[in-house]
This record gives sequence, structure tokens and C-alpha cells, in this order.
Amino acid sequence: MRESRQSGELAIDWIRELGKSFEEILIVDERGELLGKEQKLWERYPCPEAFRAHRELFERGEGSFEFEEKGRNYLFKGKKVGKFGVFLREEITLKKEVEELKREVISTLSHQIKTPLTVIRGNAEIALEFGSQRKDIEEIVKKCIEIEEILKGLKKLFEKPKKFPLVNLRPVALECIREFEGRAREKGIEIIHSLKDTNVPAEPTLFKQLLFNLIDNAVKFTKKGRIEVQLTHEYLKVSDTGIGIDEEIKERVFEKFVKGKRSSGQGIGLSVVKEIVRFHGWKVDFESSPKGTTFTVYF
Repeated sequence: MRESRQSGELAIDWIRELGKSFEEILIVDERGELLGKEQKLWERYPCPEAFRAHRELFERGEGSFEFEEKGRNYLFKGKKVGKFGVFLREEITLKKEVEELKREVISTLSHQIKTPLTVIRGNAEIALEFGSQRKDIEEIVKKCIEIEEILKGLKKLFEKPKKFPLVNLRPVALECIREFEGRAREKGIEIIHSLKDTNVPAEPTLFKQLLFNLIDNAVKFTKKGRIEVQLTHEYLKVSDTGIGIDEEIKERVFEKFVKGKRSSGQGIGLSVVKEIVRFHGWKVDFESSPKGTTFTVYF
């Protein structure tokens, strides 16, 4: 009798201790009835997983399930205590968002490294067939470094520092612009820029990725005319004389996989821009018409 009482007291202590970290404690019997609720567990949380978790709890001693309610995600961890089962509810909305961000990073990574990998493969095959060409080898090395920088930048999305270092973004922006000059020239597009020396708290690799995506979009959707890049202490502005953003997607243009009817891309670039802006605590806005589009990032 004493051992049974001690066991019960330990169970109560366990519930109390775990209850400090969880939002809700649910006690159920073998029939699934919630103590003091006059309803079953799967009636309170209507999903097949709740029924399965209850069965596993009484068969194996433990069970768990997830449930979404009003845009929030919850994890219920269950443990058998005596004749009853105890489920502890924990909100995991933030964990879910982090998982989604990781999936987006993987998708973005595949998108961003596609171009340099194509260049590497092409130059390598030419070098193999026609002998070592110094220019081709140099291009391969350059693109390998570019991939390394992309990987470093995306990794830093998960390693937000308490304080960003002050960075002069002008040379970073200039380097990024020069990478597009040849491609723009082939389309008859002029890239002009007005870049001031800055001291902005930022992660330079991610800033370059942000600007790369904005200019890349501008080149894609501009048939002729010009692209203008402005940089000051207050903002970064990228303007083009392209076809503009389709009216039906303007409100969702920063969402992943959202793209216009005339786009052949994956609809990822601007979602990455938004994520980098949020990472820094900046703000991004745009104006668009059939005569062109302007994106402005406010520091």
C-alpha cells in the first residue's frame, strides 16, 4: 500500500513538474474520456492521430500527436500513469516555421547554384576535350568560390548575430553589378548605378544575394532600356524599364513559388529577398507598372 501511495505521489510530482513547461494537462481514461471535460480526447481534438496516440499510450505506455488550431501548431506528449493517461500540450508553431524555413533554404540553394554549376560543367568539358585553357579554368575556380559564398550566406540565415558589423555596401554592390554587365549588354540593356559609400549594419554575403536576386529579376523581365541601382545610407533601390509585375500576383509577390504568367523561373528569388530583409530587420517595398518596376530596401 505504501509503495502504491509513493508511486502515486511520484506521478503527481511528475505531472506538476512537466506542467511548468506545458500549456495544458489532459488526463484520459482507457475509453478516451477526458477527466472533467465530459468528452473524449478525439472529440476535443478531432483527428485520427489523437485516437492512435491514445491507443498507443495504453498499449505501450507512451503516445503523441500533433494538432493545428486557429493557425497554431501543438504537440501532445502522452504517458501512462497508473490507470490513466496524461497528455501534455506544447505549442510548436515556431518550430514548424523553422522547419519550413529550412525547406525553403534547400529549395533556394538548388535554385541559386544551378547557374554556376552549369558554367563549371561547360568549361570543364571544354577543357577536357580541347586541352587545358587557362581562361576556362579561371572561370571554374571563380564559380566554385561563388557557390561557396552562396552556401555560407544561406547558412547564416540560421546564425543571426546579436549585432551586425558595420559594412560598406558599395564595393559589395559594385561587384554584384559587374557580374550582370555582360548578360545585360547581350540583351541591349544598360546598367547604370549611383552608389555611395555606406556604413550599414549588415551581413555582406546575404546583402549580395539580395541584390543579385533583384538585378537577376530586372534583367529577366526587361527586353530593352535600362536598369538603375542606387545605394545610400538609407536605402537600396533597383529600377528597371521592364514589363512589370502582373496585377494578380502583386499582393503575394514575396511568397514562395508565386510568379507571373510570363515567368519561366521557379518563383523563389523574391521570397529569398524578403527573408534576408526580415533577417536584418529592414523593410522592402515595390512599385510596378507595364513601364517598369522599382524595388526599394530600406535599411
